[in-house]
Formats: sequence, structure tokens, C-alpha cells
Amino acid sequence: MMLRPGMYLQDRYEILEQIGSGGMSEVYRAKCHKLNRLVAIKVLKEEFSSDAGFVKKFKMEAQAAAGLSHPNIVSVYDVVDEGSIHYIVMELIEGITLKSYITKKGRLGSKEAIGIALQVAQGIAAAHDQHIVHRDIKPQNMIISRDGKVKVADFGIARAVTTQTIGATAVGSVHYISPEQARGGFSDSRTDIYSLGITMYEMVTGTVPFDGDNTVSIALAHLEQPITPPSRLNPEVPVSLERIIMKCTQKKPEKRYADVYELISDLRHALVDPDDDFVAQEPEVDTSSPTMVISGDELSQIKSAPRRSTGPIVMSGQSNSLRDVPGSGGQHERRGDREHGYDRRKEPESGRELKHSGYDKNYDRDYERGHSGGYGRQDAAENGRDLDYDYEEDYGYDRGRSSGYGGSGSSRTLGGKKGGRGGKSADVNPHD
Repeated sequence: MMLRPGMYLQDRYEILEQIGSGGMSEVYRAKCHKLNRLVAIKVLKEEFSSDAGFVKKFKMEAQAAAGLSHPNIVSVYDVVDEGSIHYIVMELIEGITLKSYITKKGRLGSKEAIGIALQVAQGIAAAHDQHIVHRDIKPQNMIISRDGKVKVADFGIARAVTTQTIGATAVGSVHYISPEQARGGFSDSRTDIYSLGITMYEMVTGTVPFDGDNTVSIALAHLEQPITPPSRLNPEVPVSLERIIMKCTQKKPEKRYADVYELISDLRHALVDPDDDFVAQEPEVDTSSPTMVISGDELSQIKSAPRRSTGPIVMSGQSNSLRDVPGSGGQHERRGDREHGYDRRKEPESGRELKHSGYDKNYDRDYERGHSGGYGRQDAAENGRDLDYDYEEDYGYDRGRSSGYGGSGSSRTLGGKKGGRGGKSADVNPHD
């Protein structure tokens, strides 16, 4: 059901405007008159709201996500069934997706990338503590707010959505899925670690490690092809960050970080001493050489012959099947921002780093002593505040009149235009 400006839900949420549309939902900016604040409302499309099984699963997962409370997670305020309308009321974040930020800058410096990754990892860790695995970690689901805080959106949504429920083009992005997701296997917390590793790779290189003409070819690459070390694409990537990325993106889950807290510890170490080769990991097996399919008799002959390199050997009759591949093909990256309600025509003209924080205070004190420029703000460490960022110059925001999140009674000025009821705003991301 398409909602119109001026309509009310539950006699408290006034619809102001539609700000996004995705494969399974439409997203609206609304005002909660009971609490006098702006919110984002994600409404299930009719084709899914008529599926009782899907609605039940969607509601259960959304309610689980609503129990998460963390500075680096987009808050879910309410999950509502109102007749045939099923919707989620969420925190409205006015900012830019990490995907769009990478696209605009080309690639990020290592310090900035680590700062962003730390904030994302802290949000993921909080969810894992509650036994919630995201399963769709990607830069399109990471939002950089106007004060420099990074928030992860859509916890619980990916679990509710399956390829049996809707088409593959509407679920996640194949560019970031783990090998176990590509083969339809069991996903756990290490799945999110892999996808975060791919996101870090994209931050420092400006590109994803695997691309292709279609979904299946990209998924197969996640399964079979080794990842090119990021320093080959960007020589400025320090050894510590490269080792972290390569460990996150190991094909076998047991070779990755055991949990996100181990990853956070290594990211903090890399921030202080980027040139220290301290990351412990097992080497990934190179599967890029041609595969030879032989019989058992031929294998016996090869074993008795002098050794030489022939590449990986697969016995006759053995094969791996690819099934239940989530994600989309080549057009997904362009479509992702539109699904989040992000309008490229309103992109900020920014070429500067955000200088994010989000790591331990002790490390901030190290930076205050001269280890780094731009990161050394102790009071910014735990809340993600970006005290050095100039919104007037880079994003067109009026700092003196902006309310940050479009909160209660705000008189927001975005790019010189006052944002009020139904007003347009720059780079609004409703997290679909």
C-alpha cells in the first residue's frame, strides 16, 4: 500500500514523504507527534504483507533487533501490524552511506578506514552478544551521520528474508557474501567478519575484490578465487591492516577471527602501530591455478611419478553445487543507494576524510601525544563525535541551526534550505 503525505499511522505517525524503495519495502520520513521527533518508517510491500509466514518471521526478527541498543546500531523503535499494513519504526539518520562515501572519495586512508571499521565492529559485536548475526554486512547498510558516527542498519532483516521468499536480486549484495553463504551453508558470527573484511578491502582500494557479469560468477569467485592483497592495488595500505583484511576474508570460517572482539583488538593495534606485522594467520590456499579432473588410477600413477606442481586435484565425479545465492548482479551497486532513499543529486561535494573515532581512550591519548593528526580527541573515542569535521564546507550543513538527527522540534538547515515538515534533506538514509 502506497502511503501519502498527511496520512497517519496509529494516530501518532504522520507520513511526510517517501524517501526510499527497496525490493521488499518502502521507506517514509514521518513525524511521531506523541514524542515530537522525526522517524523512518519501513513498510512491507503488498506482495510480502499478504504472506502470513513471511510476516510472522519478519516481525520476530525485527522485534529481536529492537532489543539492540548501541551507539553504532540504528535503533528500532516499534514493530507494528495495522490491518494489512506491516511496518517498522526506526531511528532516522540523516547522513551518507559508506558506499556513497567510498564512491565519492575513490578510496579512504588507512587511519580513516580503521576508524570506521572499529565503529562498525563495535556495533556488530553488540549484536553478536545478543546472538543476532546480521548476514548482510555491506557499506550500503552503514550510515555516516552528520556528527561522524557510523551506524549499522537492518539487523535481523536479512535473516527474515530468504531466497525462497523473494528473488535473489532483492537480498543483500553478492559482492560481500561469505563463501558459506554462497554455497547455502550455515552462517554464524564469522560470516559477518568476512563481509566486514570485504568492506574494509573496498574502503582502502576503492573496489570490491570480486566482480563479474552475473551473480553466480561473483559468488563462485568468493568460493574459489584467492583475494588479491589490497597493497597491490594501493601500496599505501600498511602491513597490519592488510593482514587484518586477509584474515577476515579467509575462505574457511575457522581461519578467520574467532569473534569480533579479536578483530577489534587487532584494529586498535594497527591504529597505533600500522607497520607492525603482528597479525597471526594461516596462509590461504591458492586455488587460482587450473583444476585437473582425473580418475583414481591416474592419481596412483601421479603419486608414483616424480613430484611437480600440477595445481589442485579433484577426483572424478566430485563437484560443488551453488545454491541459494543472495545478492544482485552488476547493477546492485547503483541501485543500493536508491533503495536506501539516498539521492545522488544531493551528494555532498567532499574530498576530505571524516577522521572517525570509536576506539579505546588509551589509544586516543597516544594520538594526542603526536602519533597521528586528526584522531587524537580523547572525548571523541567512545561516542564517535567528529570534532574536526567542517559540515558547512563539506556537506552544506549549517552547524548552528542543525539538530543532528532531525530530532524533536528541530529547525534544520541542510544545504541552505530549511528542513521542516515534508522538507527535503541531504543524503537521507532510511536503511532499507
